[in-house]
Parts: sequence; structure tokens; C-alpha cells
Amino acid sequence: MKKFLGIQLSPTIVQYEGLQAVMDRIQDVGADAVCLGFGIARPAEPGQGRREPPLDIDGWERLLDRPLWGKRELWLHGYRTHDYDVSLFADTPYHPGGELAPEARDREVPMAIVAEAHARGMRAHVQASPTVVPGLRPEDDIVYPDGSHPDPNRRVARQGCLNSPAVRAYGLALVRDTIRHSANADGLCLDWVEYTTYTLEDHFACLCPHCAAAAGAAGYDWERIRRDVTAMWDRLHNLTSRDLERAARIATRPWEAAELLQAYPGWLDFLRFKADTVRGWYADVRRAMDEEGASTMELGANGWAPPFNRSSGMDYRGLADIVQTVRPKLFTFHWSALPRWYGETLLRWNPALSERQLLDALVACLDLPDAVSPRSFASYHIPAPEDDHPATPESWRAKLDEVVDQVGAGSGGRCRCYAYAHSYRSEAQWKRMVAVVRDSRVDGMWVQRYEYMNDDKLAALKGMWR
Repeated sequence: MKKFLGIQLSPTIVQYEGLQAVMDRIQDVGADAVCLGFGIARPAEPGQGRREPPLDIDGWERLLDRPLWGKRELWLHGYRTHDYDVSLFADTPYHPGGELAPEARDREVPMAIVAEAHARGMRAHVQASPTVVPGLRPEDDIVYPDGSHPDPNRRVARQGCLNSPAVRAYGLALVRDTIRHSANADGLCLDWVEYTTYTLEDHFACLCPHCAAAAGAAGYDWERIRRDVTAMWDRLHNLTSRDLERAARIATRPWEAAELLQAYPGWLDFLRFKADTVRGWYADVRRAMDEEGASTMELGANGWAPPFNRSSGMDYRGLADIVQTVRPKLFTFHWSALPRWYGETLLRWNPALSERQLLDALVACLDLPDAVSPRSFASYHIPAPEDDHPATPESWRAKLDEVVDQVGAGSGGRCRCYAYAHSYRSEAQWKRMVAVVRDSRVDGMWVQRYEYMNDDKLAALKGMWR
């Protein structure tokens, strides 16, 4: 029996290639469903609007596999496709940003995709990022142990605090607005409803007053959490070579990790609290969907793959009783750069440490088997479009198995697990990833995204998935 296959796409590619052409290719591959957002765009002058594809966390450039308006990189002016209901946002200072599309025919593109998918016997899902708020105020921002905030110019996942009442009210209002304008959709998938872990500092988010209040209300000892999280932060600012040696051993000596948690019990409480926060978000979203008459609409959760999900709050086991699908991300171009992103931070905090030793410890602790050589910061970066990513197929399979075990233990089979595989990679490695996911224990795969699959990659997916 063929496993489920879904393909993520942007309405903008339909504006360029045409609805029938895009859907013909997707159907020919054998996809069961599509997933899309509501944003559309038009070409802009260089430096105006936003770059497509977007610059990543540190500015390393990606290129589209499928040209958009004849280009593999370009600047776009983005638009909303509908007016939002102002009354939904009465309890928050935040409102959806963006300019309404000037042409009615463009505004109709997202729902035209939904209708065309249904006409072809496919399901259609919509995606939203309710924690990414426009015009974020300082009082709703994430706070690290030293009182600092994330870089305001951060390119991805510029979230507000998940426990801020204003952020939460905005996110739920956005969900209700999305449901009202996609009543025919079969599912809603949420992205970034977790604590992101792109930077080392992200693992210490958040210690703001909103989190203190939420933790206290949930029965946590906030002072213990704050004390131990701050102590762990301070310890990372004062590392020794011996600390790194011990960290590198943790992968093969798990009891040493247990000893560390015993020394900082508030840190373990912190991880539990973040998981409670994320589950609370999804429970509130599910309730809002039901109240909007969308009780039959699936709710899906995009999330970091292990081990990052334990710090991001993406508790797949706990979520399995709330959502209908989970999608652990196999975005391995990030895995290719994370050791450098984290390592450069640690070296800035501890300039006497060895670059090689830092990387050895990080690769071991983050469970990122690779074949990177030489082991230096320069070797860890966002890969070029035709490059292989250094993460191994065995690590892809192991991470998927881990999530399947978590979901199965928590849901009794009620929640499905789909790999969320990014097609931004060489064709040869794309084939290896498709094979791993196809032969794994997951229920299927969502592909991110159509714009990163040229005709050769589409043909490979078609031949291998069938």
C-alpha cells in the first residue's frame, strides 16, 4: 500500500506557472494532498520587498530549483489575499500585517488551489504561523537569562513569547481568521508553535514575567527554574576543555547527562514547562477550530526533530492526544550549519577554547552524525543548491523512528506521523531521502516544497514513491 504523500507549495508559484500546470505536475507525482499559505506576491525591484527564496538565519543564500518569473532568486512584494475581521483582534494590540492584493484575480489563487485539489481527488491543507507577530513590542518579546532579547533583525522565527497574553490572543485570532477564510480546507497545519532552537541562546527562552506568571499558575517553582536556567547559562559562559571532553562523552555515557540534570533540577522543570506551554497552545487552537465549526478539520503540528524538540517544547507524545498529525522536520540544511552557529557563540563566550573541540562536543551532544572534514567552523554552512548535506541517512531514519515511538506511545495510533522532508538538496541525496522515508515507519511524507523540486526531482519522487 502506497504511503501518504503531500506537497507544500506557495500560491506565488501558481501565479507564475498557472494553476493547471502546477496541479498537473503534483497529481502526476501521485500526491494525495497539498498544503499552502495565503500569501501571494509580485516581482519587485532588487532590494525591495523580500528575497525569494528567503535568506536564512545567518544570511547564507539559497536558490530556487524551479524558476519564478524566469529567475532562481528574485525580490517580491508580498500581499494578503483577504481582509481580516478586525473584531477578532480586539483583545490584542497586534493585527495581521501586509497590504491587500490590488487585483481580485490574485486574491482568489489560494482558494482556487483548494478547489482544484478537491476536483482532482486530493486533500487541501492550509498553514499558518500564529506566534510570529508583526510589530512585536518589547514587553512581549523573548527574554534570555541575562535580560537580552533575540536580534531584532533576525531573519527567521521572529516569535513573541509564547506565554504573552497579547501574543496568544493574536495567534488564536489569526487561527479563527484563517479558518473563516478556508472553510473548504481539510486541515490546518501550524508552524513555529514551539520555542525555536536556531541559536544556542534560544534554548534558554524564555525567562520573562509572562513565563513567570504562567509557570506559577501551573504549579512550577519559578525561582528554582530561573535559578538553574541562569546557572546553566553562566556555566556555558565559563567552559573548560574538561567540560567539553565530558560533553562529548555524553552520547555514549548517558548517565553523565542524568548527573547534569540532577545538578540542575530547575532545568528539567524548564523543559517540562515549555512542553506544557506548547501543548496548551495546541489545545487552545483545537478548541478555537471546533468553536468555528471546523471540528472535522485536521490539526497538524510542524516541529523540530529530535533531539531539538525536547528543548523546543514539541512534546510529540503529549501532543498526540490533541493533534491529528505531526510533521518532524528533516530540514538538514539547518543541521549542516547548527554546529557552527552554536560553536561561534560558545567561542565568543569562551575565547580560550578550541574550535575543533567545541565542534566535536556539539556534534556528539546534538546527535548530528556527519562526515564533515576538516572539523572547522568554515566547513559548517548552509549548503549550495546542488550540494549534499553532511547528515547521514541513518540519522534521518533514527530521528523519524524516535518520533514514531513517541507518537505511538501517546496516541494509541490516533495521531499520524509524517516526515516533513525539505527537497532543497542534490538530486542524488533527494533520492536517498525519499527512499529512507518511504521505507521508514512513518505514515507518509510532506515535501517542502514544490519550488525546490525541478522536473528531475519530481520525476525521481514519482518513480520511487509509487
